[in-house]
Amino acid sequence: MSKQEISDQQQLFAYQQIMPLFPQLFNDDVSVAIANQQKFIQVIPNSNLPINSNVGDLVPDGGAVHDALISGKTVIREVPAKVYGVAFQSYAFPLINQKQTIGVLVVGKSLNRKQQILERAQNLATALSQTTTAINEIATGAQSLNENNQDLAKTAEDTTNKMHDIQKVVSFIQSVSQKINMLGINAAIAAAHTSDSKSAGFGVIAQEIRKLSASTAKSVSEIEDVLIEIDQSVNSFSSKLTASVNTIGEQSAAAEQVLASMEELNETAKMMENVANSL
Repeated sequence: MSKQEISDQQQLFAYQQIMPLFPQLFNDDVSVAIANQQKFIQVIPNSNLPINSNVGDLVPDGGAVHDALISGKTVIREVPAKVYGVAFQSYAFPLINQKQTIGVLVVGKSLNRKQQILERAQNLATALSQTTTAINEIATGAQSLNENNQDLAKTAEDTTNKMHDIQKVVSFIQSVSQKINMLGINAAIAAAHTSDSKSAGFGVIAQEIRKLSASTAKSVSEIEDVLIEIDQSVNSFSSKLTASVNTIGEQSAAAEQVLASMEELNETAKMMENVANSL
């Protein structure tokens, strides 16, 4: 054997001595192995990460170990769960001696924890997205309801103004009623100062005028009572509507704040997903 062959063997042997320490460097389940230029010379499997290689097995063509031997460069590949039943990341590090690749140190790191974190991050992102959509709909609905209530408040204000206009008309009718009553009184006085043949006619006219005045006054009074009730109802409705508008406005503002917070959480969830992908 040449000195180089001995040196190669010694170097591979040195790696074999420290190989049992490699699993302690990772937080995930790992399996490690060393291969020379032809076959695996040491394998340290993990019960949670079975690998289909044993000491003495030839290095298979097309695998990460084979490619690292040929290229002399580190080869990193992700192996899906369908291959060995569990997904893992494969790291094949070429072992160099005197500028020659003499073997490969391969580490298989379980992706179980990464997938769990990624799945949770994706679930969180989905839940946050759905919640954000729901809150956005609530905020939009609250805004629409607030606008409708403001329209109702404007209608209530217009109704109050119209009530005041009606009250002016009623006051005018009441004034006319009082004048009619005065006409009736004047007619009665005139009847008292005329002859008997004429007084009867004035008396009937005076009586009818006074009846009309009394009927008008009664109607005006009833209308006033109804208007007072309507005015009270409108004022009560307007007060409650104003309180409702204020409450909905506050809820809409609160929903906007929650929506902003949800957007921040969405960004955090995306960051978690990116971190999980980088593990």
